[in-house]
Amino acid sequence: MKLSNNTILITGGTSGIGLGFAQELLKRGNNVIIVGRNQAMIDEVTKTNPGLIGLQGDVSNPESVRAIADFVRNNYPETNILFHSAGIMREFNLLDPSALFEQSTLEIETNLKGTIWLTQALLPQLSMQQEAMIVTVSSGLSFVSSPNHPVYSATKAGIHMFTDALRIQLKKSNKNIHVMELVPPLVSETKLQPSTTDNRGIPDMSVQTLVKHGMKGMERNKKRVVPGLSKYLRFGGKYFPDFVSNAMAK
Repeated sequence: MKLSNNTILITGGTSGIGLGFAQELLKRGNNVIIVGRNQAMIDEVTKTNPGLIGLQGDVSNPESVRAIADFVRNNYPETNILFHSAGIMREFNLLDPSALFEQSTLEIETNLKGTIWLTQALLPQLSMQQEAMIVTVSSGLSFVSSPNHPVYSATKAGIHMFTDALRIQLKKSNKNIHVMELVPPLVSETKLQPSTTDNRGIPDMSVQTLVKHGMKGMERNKKRVVPGLSKYLRFGGKYFPDFVSNAMAK
């Protein structure tokens, strides 16, 4: 797919992976709309990145998702790329008696439900474009669960499965929509987890490097981009899932 002269909606576009892709896609001559929860952060990012279009919205709220879709439909009907980057990650102890049910599902609302809801809301518009693309962001933890992040791992496995199902459904009726799953390893410069050069012995990847991998995959209409450590997690999840999960718990 040609990555210029498109109109692109990026959720979670005020920081981390979403902002990295927004900046690169803006450089290539695209209209880029970034969605974030915090209006102050949106204002700051759009001020320091002239040309980015900011939109306040919360993908974990179905009414907000409808409002986002209405805004895009009414103001940018030519939008042809949807990039899902909104996400949260928390360490969560299932044995903690003080943890509320509502807190334990926060990641499900944002990571998984938000991806499904906004995809469904914008599919009619994307289907009308000559060529379109949907990019989901899962994780190396979609292949192997992190015991310290049980709900996050579950949401990313769900995104992985949802993306495959979406691709197959669209292949039957809408060949103009490409579907790509981006599978990051641990990425520095995000606000998911504090990053160090040695995060429990797990090597991380810079946003800039991930963006290079992702852009190349988008240009080539790849089904899945699995860079860095994610390649090994995919292999380990296929052949040694229990061993890898137990090792990660340590």
